Amino acid sequence: MKRFFLILICCSTLLYGCGDSKKNEYYDNALKSMEAGDYEEAVGLLQDSIEAEARLPESYRAQGLSYMKMGDYASAIASFSRSVNSLEGSNPDFKKDVMYYLAEARISYGQIEEAIDVYTDILKLNEDVQSFILRGKLYLEKEDNDKAKEDFSKALEKSRDYDLYINIYNIYEEHNMTVEGSEYLEQALQIKPQKAGDYYQRGRVYYYLKDYESTKDELTKAIKEGDRDAVLLLGKVYIALEDASSARAMYQECLSDPEEQAKAYNGLAMCDIYEKNYDSALLNIEKGLECQDEEEKQSLLFNEIVAYEYKLDFETAKQKMSAYLELYPGDEAAVRENEFLQSR
Repeated sequence: MKRFFLILICCSTLLYGCGDSKKNEYYDNALKSMEAGDYEEAVGLLQDSIEAEARLPESYRAQGLSYMKMGDYASAIASFSRSVNSLEGSNPDFKKDVMYYLAEARISYGQIEEAIDVYTDILKLNEDVQSFILRGKLYLEKEDNDKAKEDFSKALEKSRDYDLYINIYNIYEEHNMTVEGSEYLEQALQIKPQKAGDYYQRGRVYYYLKDYESTKDELTKAIKEGDRDAVLLLGKVYIALEDASSARAMYQECLSDPEEQAKAYNGLAMCDIYEKNYDSALLNIEKGLECQDEEEKQSLLFNEIVAYEYKLDFETAKQKMSAYLELYPGDEAAVRENEFLQSR
């Protein structure tokens, strides 16, 4: 959250500098309200800022963000559109930023075709990988597979970014098109490894392909080169191969590294779940959450729900799921799992 508001403030400075302090008062107070989570108050303050004609592009942008937080996507769309229209002079970075939010609001409002148009307008400003990926994803939702493939191909031109290939695979998987998505994983394997991290990435690709023996080979090479992430992934491979004891050994090894502890505890919890030791899993998840690792937090919380499900404690699982979806409403796997839970 702090990083978000830092970006917001930096954008303000880039556009207008310090400006008149009296005119800026509404806007500055609105940012404080947003940081405190009082988005309704922020909307009012930003309207005051707009009526005072102070920082119009920024005020409309912040108002759109507040409306999105409130779930009022129609109003968010209007505010983001006004932010773009109020821009004077050229500030392509700010304009693109607002347009990305505009597209997100249109998607949330169910306006897929209109969101595609926004990404098309962004690409007219300058072609970038992110816009091709996001537009391609929307084309898949419209079942326009040819246009989706065209966008993904443009995004991948001369790319050595394994994450991009895996990201596209995940998009296809979300649409139950793993066969088509696997083609991109195969393409990723055509990239010739040049450093230790590449062997880890190749291991990831093989892991998604469920070729666990090849995964082990690539990760072993990465580990020999000192790649710690490879150790954690190898633990998952051992679980997939039903060798929980070897997996546990890998995760135990990572506990000594403070930066990897949350992931290690999460891995140990997965071993516990596999071995049907659900109370131990919950203890390891608790320790993992105490590490305050935001990157691993989502996975830990999801595995916590799984552990309660396996304990047949569906009431607690439902409560945990409700809190989880408040934090991660876009997790489609969790939404599907929640549908199952509600039937219990």
